[in-house]
Amino acid sequence: MFHYDLIVIGAGPGGYTAALRAAKRGWKTAVIERREVGGTCLNRGCIPTKTLLHASEIAAGIRGGRFAQQVRLDMAAMLTRKRQVSAQLSGGIETMLRAEKVKLLQGNATVLGPSQVRLTGENEQVLTARHILLATGAVPARPPIPGLDLPEVMTSDDLLENGRLYQSLIVIGGGVIGVEFATFYADLGCQ
Repeated sequence: MFHYDLIVIGAGPGGYTAALRAAKRGWKTAVIERREVGGTCLNRGCIPTKTLLHASEIAAGIRGGRFAQQVRLDMAAMLTRKRQVSAQLSGGIETMLRAEKVKLLQGNATVLGPSQVRLTGENEQVLTARHILLATGAVPARPPIPGLDLPEVMTSDDLLENGRLYQSLIVIGGGVIGVEFATFYADLGCQ
């Protein structure tokens, strides 16, 4: 007898959507997540950067106009708002999972075999399932560039949390996240 019909490892958009679909079909389902529910886009990608972009666009608009003098940027407040938006959306996903009776387990998962997963963390245990789905998501790429180990070199995850304004910044990578960071910091006066 299995603990679950489906164990999904990863609660990003692929993982939580699959878990919800399985649960709606009557499958006893669990999701294992080591970080925040919602994955990279919701917590460390497009949603946080778009929240910051909205704030920087407002600041740039005020600074560029003739409606205000000596505008002071509050980076801590921008980061707080970014965290609030992500937390609210993540909480909504958790609510959907609970409504469909999907068990959300926090911790690291290791696939031991075709039907076994070890959960480590607060509730260390071995779980079994008829099916296991790996939906582990993405992490920032660190290309093999000399100097990446220097103290001021950061990933997008690091940049989202450090709360510093910079006089100058180089963004390596012209994908969505890179362009959004470049735009955000340029709006704030960074070269």
